[in-house]
Amino acid sequence: MFHGVPLSFAFDDMSHLHGLAERIHNAADELPLTDSRYARSDNLDELDERVVDITGLFVHLATAAAFADRMARRNRGQETDVTRRKLTGLTRAVGTVGRALADLGEAVAQAGLLHQLSGLPGSPERADAARAARTAVDVRIDSARRHLNEAGRQLHHDADRLTRRTPQAATARVTPLPAVPAPTTRTR
Repeated sequence: MFHGVPLSFAFDDMSHLHGLAERIHNAADELPLTDSRYARSDNLDELDERVVDITGLFVHLATAAAFADRMARRNRGQETDVTRRKLTGLTRAVGTVGRALADLGEAVAQAGLLHQLSGLPGSPERADAARAARTAVDVRIDSARRHLNEAGRQLHHDADRLTRRTPQAATARVTPLPAVPAPTTRTR
């Protein structure tokens, strides 16, 4: 409800998806930078915070998709079509955010390798392994950022499409109600 006026179903769903898309874009913006020579993308505390944030988004998206699925199975009509389209957008986002989370998992593993390597005596092999691990951390973080931005873009697109009618709904014919005969008047 907004100032005593109930929100319409389509507006509420559209706002929800746009809000989630913005949260996903913000999560992408919070990932450590990898293109600066002063960047510390292997900071495990920083990576841990990002993993927690993105895991929360992942869980929220999956929960919202499950709720939309239950609503679609219970209801019929135009609202069900909107709910199914929302469900499709949410599940697509879950998959993409999941890929970002997997990338971050690999970044954490490579950051752990970097920390292990830093405790070893210096050698050309250790330097090569550290460079490879550093590159792997950066590549995975950049990939996670791309996946998150992709999920956010797609959710924005899906939210905008919620207000449009589907081709089936646009071409559906409305069956007119039978005409009510005019009352007959009696004359005396």
